[in-house]
Amino acid sequence: MTPTLKILVGLICGLLGLGYLYRPDLIERMNAVLRDYVLNDAYIALERRKWGMFFLLVSFLFLYMGWAALPR
Repeated sequence: MTPTLKILVGLICGLLGLGYLYRPDLIERMNAVLRDYVLNDAYIALERRKWGMFFLLVSFLFLYMGWAALPR
């Protein structure tokens, strides 16, 4: 994975994590589209904080790996 791609994945996961924590209505709309394939309504309602923290941690991991691998 290139450093730029790692940073991009980190930013996407960070936005998704913040969405789960602060704007669950947007996540619920996205869930309506992807309900049958990826997510379940119970996860949104009951596991919101857990998923939000997971995506933020993955975001920080990818951002760090991408930042550390950038040429100086």
